[in-house]
Amino acid sequence: MTAEGITADEPNQAPVAGWGTYEAKSLGTLWLAWTDTGLLRLSFDRLGGVQAQETQVPAMYSDPLTHYFGGQQEDFAGVPLDLRGTDFQLRVWNALRKIPWGEVRTYGGIAQEIHSPRAMRAVGQANHVNPVPIIVPCHRVVEAGHHLGGYGGGLERKQVLLELEGVRFHEGVVRPGQMELF
Repeated sequence: MTAEGITADEPNQAPVAGWGTYEAKSLGTLWLAWTDTGLLRLSFDRLGGVQAQETQVPAMYSDPLTHYFGGQQEDFAGVPLDLRGTDFQLRVWNALRKIPWGEVRTYGGIAQEIHSPRAMRAVGQANHVNPVPIIVPCHRVVEAGHHLGGYGGGLERKQVLLELEGVRFHEGVVRPGQMELF
C-alpha cells in the first residue's frame, strides 16, 4: 500500500540494509536504520534487534538532517521512507509531512484534515508510534489549548525542535500566529 510517498509493508518484511548514528546539535545522538527502500527508523534511543552492521549514515539521510539542525528550512520531501503502519497511521503521517516548518497544528486539526474529526486521541497515538520523528514532524502537533501536549522523545526535545524552527512560546503555550486552526 502506498500513500503519497510513504510505503507501507507488513512489519519486518524487508531486512534492514544498514544502520548508523547521527550527532544532532542540541539533541545528541540519533540512531537511524534503513532498508533498500528508504529510512525505516529514526530514534532518540539506541536501536534494538537490528541485525545489520553499523555503517556511515548515507548522505541522502544525513545531509537533510544537517541542513535542519543548521537552522535551514528543510521539509525532508526528498528523503526516501520505508514506513510500516496501518492505513490510519499512514494518513496521519502524510498529514504531518504537510505541516510547514515553523508552524504547528492541533491533534484535532490533523484529525479533521484526514477526515476523521473525532479521532484526536488516535492521531496522538499515531504520533507516538511514528518511526521517524523529525522527518515526519510529529513535534509540530500540539494540544487544542496550544500547550505542547506529548512527545515520544520528551517535551524538552519537542520544544527544542520547535524553537529551532522559530516557534516561540509564552509560559509553555505556543504564541499566536504560528498555528493554523481548524
